[in-house]
Amino acid sequence: MKDNGDNKCTKCGGRMIYRSYGHVEKVGRYKVNDGTAFAWQCENAKCGEVDLTLDQLAGYQRRAAAIVLRDAKEVDGAVVKYARRALGMKQADLAAQIGCRAETLSRWETGDQPMPRAEQLAIVAIVDAVGLAGSLE
Repeated sequence: MKDNGDNKCTKCGGRMIYRSYGHVEKVGRYKVNDGTAFAWQCENAKCGEVDLTLDQLAGYQRRAAAIVLRDAKEVDGAVVKYARRALGMKQADLAAQIGCRAETLSRWETGDQPMPRAEQLAIVAIVDAVGLAGSLE
């Protein structure tokens, strides 16, 4: 078991315990429930405070984006934009990674043009690679 130092909840002062955690992330019109990790949580059920690191939160966001892009046959612009931001990329950078122009990616994000399935899955591959390596570097 890890030790987070003082093990006190910053919200209510209760004891923080390290246990499985179910995170809910909204990606466009989809809601993704992710119970794949552990986090520090307040033992007081009424408080419900959860202490996530930025890396943990970024991981949840990338996994949620990948799930929606992998499972949905068509995605709207909000999902495309969410995925790009979860990767921490600019439009030009993601466009270069998936082999399209930044203007095309912009049209997908604004909903002016539907994103082809092949490009959805290309973004999933990038998300998966970042998840394994920690970055595209």
